[in-house]
Amino acid sequence: MRWILALALAGSSMAHAAISGRVVDAGTDAPIAGAIVRQQATEGPQTTTNAAGEFTLNIAPADAVAIGAARPYDHASALNYVSNIGFGSNGQTNVEIRLERLPNAPNNAYTPADAQLCGACHGEQFEQWQSSRHAGAAVNPWVRDLFSGDGTPGGGAGYVFKTSHDPGESGFCASCHAPMQDVFTPGQLLFDAISTQAGRDGVSCLGCHQQANVDAARINGIAHVDGKVSYRFPSDSKHPTSLYVFGPLPDVEASIMRNSYRPQIEQSIACAGCHQYNRPDNGAPGQNTYAEWLGSPFAQPGPNFRTCQNCHMPNESGPGPIATTAGFDRPASQRHRHTFIGSTPATLSNAILLRASVSETAGVLIVNAEVENRGAGHSFPGGVSIRNAILSLDVRANGVPLPQQGGPVVPFYGSDDVPGTQPGDLAGLPGKGFAKVLEGRINDQGATVRPVLFIDAERLASDTVIPSGATDRSTYAFSLAGVTAGTPITVDARLVYRRAFRALAVTKGWTVTPSGGPIEIEVGRQQISAVAQGTSAIGVPLLGRWALVLLGLGVLLVGLWVTRR
Repeated sequence: MRWILALALAGSSMAHAAISGRVVDAGTDAPIAGAIVRQQATEGPQTTTNAAGEFTLNIAPADAVAIGAARPYDHASALNYVSNIGFGSNGQTNVEIRLERLPNAPNNAYTPADAQLCGACHGEQFEQWQSSRHAGAAVNPWVRDLFSGDGTPGGGAGYVFKTSHDPGESGFCASCHAPMQDVFTPGQLLFDAISTQAGRDGVSCLGCHQQANVDAARINGIAHVDGKVSYRFPSDSKHPTSLYVFGPLPDVEASIMRNSYRPQIEQSIACAGCHQYNRPDNGAPGQNTYAEWLGSPFAQPGPNFRTCQNCHMPNESGPGPIATTAGFDRPASQRHRHTFIGSTPATLSNAILLRASVSETAGVLIVNAEVENRGAGHSFPGGVSIRNAILSLDVRANGVPLPQQGGPVVPFYGSDDVPGTQPGDLAGLPGKGFAKVLEGRINDQGATVRPVLFIDAERLASDTVIPSGATDRSTYAFSLAGVTAGTPITVDARLVYRRAFRALAVTKGWTVTPSGGPIEIEVGRQQISAVAQGTSAIGVPLLGRWALVLLGLGVLLVGLWVTRR
């Protein structure tokens, strides 16, 4: 009897271990198929509504809980919805979640809110964003130096776009650096004319969360200049004070902030809006970060799959609020850091590995070097074309540099343009350079110059960046002529990452990055100590000479033994 009662109770619990209901159009009561349904702010199960808008969610909460629903945003469709929640208890079968339509009519008088407004509710995310390079994009002094020459005290030296190009040309800088102002006059806003607070906020909260779509068919275009990036600012007389946004969560309540669930915002293509482009009029390569990711091991389905956001917006370490007004915490998996971490000593040393080895043969010292891009989801170095890296070798015998006999040398961009050799000049020394060097005529006039920015590029002069998952190998030979056996040999292999070509940085007087970080980062260093084997007058290695002597003695002893026999 006890077993029968236990089974009966278990069956009763199983029968009620679910919540079911419908998701419907708030205006027409029509069922909404394909909506994602799950308990709000949990990592529990989720389900999708059928053609009748019905769902069954296999959860058994002890109390009534919020159930969120959202249909994924489809930019090609005229019918989209704002996410919302309903409430249900274990065993309830009539939960109804009503989703309001996302208005199609544009708000032609829309003025984007300042990022500070978002910070009123999203304080943690706002504080993180404030320290990011995204927050400083519109006031970046390096970009200002390159555009109008007035970002830093020495910014007017060397290349200045505004004084070397036709009046009125924008260079498209503001398209990505100030999207929430440039979007209203695509490609026409001059970088030194950014004037609204939303524009000065740079790549702000709304710069990403009001972005409706990135068109993969126009992936090499420039932001919203040619429609690659679309924003959506709906006009809504019913909710005139509401802020329409897109987010990666399908269980957000429709309140003052009206969220549409857009899965694309947590996919790498969302970053391609600004991190993938060519020069519009001739197709010369600009930034290729998204395409590099597509070709990387991290873009392949499987356990090692990683998006841009996985690395640059990692999950928080624990649960916490997304909005302080929500009154509940979300798990760490639903909370992403908004510092947008990039190239730092820690991230570079974790992603890029330097190896070196030494051998000696026939009076020549051989150095083999490897640079492995084992952890970056894009090429190294990546990003804009002024980024570069230098591998340099300092090889000495008893403190005296050995003459290089073979192997590559650091290219021209390893040094500045100042006559003579200054500390930090590495061009011509044993080693390699890693960069995407563009060449072209400034304003399409005069002599060909390299390197140039993408807006002046006509072709790719050289491309030695290391793809994700690849290893660059190089071999160097150094003469040991005159070096005696036992002489100490030192090999110092050093890999440095430079955020700008050295000549550009020296000309402009840049000594730190716009955020105050180091302009040059040592990624890896390997120091090897060895001892020269040495050579005889006829070029036979010392060890070989002793081998011949011992062989001769052996032959003599064998001869004596045979004679005695």
